[in-house]
Amino acid sequence: MSHKLPRCLPSMAALLVTAALAADADARVWLDYDFGEGMVLQAGVKTALHGAAGRGETVTLTFRGRTVQTTADKITGQWQIELDPGDAGGPLAMTIAGGEASPKGPNSIELKNVTVAEIALDQVLGDGMVLQRGGKAPVFGTARPGDEVSVDFRSRTFSGKADDRGRWRVDVDPGQAGGPFPMNVHGRSDILLKEVYVGEVWLCSGQSNMRWGTCYTGKDWGETALRLRGRGASQQLRLQRFPQDETGYASNHPPKRFLGWQAADEKSVGAFSGTGYYFGEALQSELKVPLGLIQSAVDATGIRGWTPADKLKEIKGGGPSDDIYYQRQIKPAMPFAIRGIIWYQGEADTGKDPFGVSYDRRLTALIDGWRHDWGRGDIPFIYVQLARIGFGAEQIHRGELPSLEQRKIVDGWARVRDEQRRVLAEPATAMVVCYDLTTGMLHPPQKKPIGARLAVAARALAYGEKIEYSGPILESAKRDGDQVVLSFSHADGLAAEGYGGPRQLEAKAAGAEEFVAVPARIKGNAVLLDVKGLAGPLSIRYAYREWPDGNLVNAARLPASPFQVEDVK
Repeated sequence: MSHKLPRCLPSMAALLVTAALAADADARVWLDYDFGEGMVLQAGVKTALHGAAGRGETVTLTFRGRTVQTTADKITGQWQIELDPGDAGGPLAMTIAGGEASPKGPNSIELKNVTVAEIALDQVLGDGMVLQRGGKAPVFGTARPGDEVSVDFRSRTFSGKADDRGRWRVDVDPGQAGGPFPMNVHGRSDILLKEVYVGEVWLCSGQSNMRWGTCYTGKDWGETALRLRGRGASQQLRLQRFPQDETGYASNHPPKRFLGWQAADEKSVGAFSGTGYYFGEALQSELKVPLGLIQSAVDATGIRGWTPADKLKEIKGGGPSDDIYYQRQIKPAMPFAIRGIIWYQGEADTGKDPFGVSYDRRLTALIDGWRHDWGRGDIPFIYVQLARIGFGAEQIHRGELPSLEQRKIVDGWARVRDEQRRVLAEPATAMVVCYDLTTGMLHPPQKKPIGARLAVAARALAYGEKIEYSGPILESAKRDGDQVVLSFSHADGLAAEGYGGPRQLEAKAAGAEEFVAVPARIKGNAVLLDVKGLAGPLSIRYAYREWPDGNLVNAARLPASPFQVEDVK
């Protein structure tokens, strides 16, 4: 069971589909998602505007009294026009027309608010932002090629120069945590930021269970909204998010971009990632410094769209790559300095991968690629293992419990959980197990306890606190006569919650078709399985279900990860 596909596919891989939509009977002209009402162009730098139109259709762009034409591709309908925006100014009008007028309306795009700037900050930066303490914090954007750029911050000046593409970057020493402080950026014109904070910054990414707002977290949202309403905005917790990316093409709509840094108040928190917000709230309450969260998440997206193309191609037999969400929502955040990343995704990958690449290999490629492109091979990466999943509309939308027969079902969700576990072999990673918190809903509202577990993992992994942050993780499985010894890490105080011993431990003998339940008992940091009468090598699994119900925990009451291991002898 997995998410339905998005209603459109804004990707190069879906180019023909998109072009066909644009080249229907309406034959309208479209702008790609980068462009639209309110866009800012850089003076002195040519901009390639692009989109789709009817196949072979003439596309005409009019801007500042100048007209430029091109012809849409005869097969795909794609078009591109290179535009010299001229000197700084605005607001300015722009018209893009395609062929003859449509029978259903004007076949043109009318933009009324286009700005040309002498110097600009990239969209992830802005007033109210949090700079990462403890190292150099890049401030970056565009200017005319060759222009000198300087940044004044906390009584110091840092300088840089725009390259031949107009890109500039100035590395600022942010100093100790605190704020707000003013920041002045100087070029041919000046940019004044009145409130810049210094503290900790985390990226929150994934699909819908990372994207869905805090307002969907049930009673936790009710309590949170009342608290925020009563105390007002939290200036120490600041939010920056990319909006839901539903379509790759726009007409007069604003271009897809970060929305700007906001203090955590009832309105901003309600729309922000529930997983991300509750993680940030729990972490900031411990660190007591300004904390910034950047949300880049899109509903129903598979991991391939988030993985840098070059890294996916390194996987033998990895298949074609389409890194559209990486390009749209991760690259625009680079090289903004961050402390770490939290990730909640995998529901869209519970079906069989058409190229036979396991989820752990794909997630490892994503982690390696993000770290490489950020220029930091040690960025902490903390991810959420898939929650329980129910069956049928009632169970996945209302959390009704499955029947006894349904509790035995094993499918893609069980497989992906185990493959997520394997990613812990990568350095500076941690995984939050959450099935015990949820009741089978596709979008479980229990984001507050999930966020709290993420924060505990961050405190240990990123800040070096000596606290337990993980449930028991299988380290080895070895047969010893009529027993199999399962050894665990993070297993101090290993116990079975509830009545009886450990449950949902099963074994399968060599050549057998079915797993069978086996008696189990705990001895120190290990679990001993009674496998008398089962010929080896064995397959062993724990809580390996769509709806897992294991009960192994450690002294911190954190649950053990489900697993399946083969060839135990």
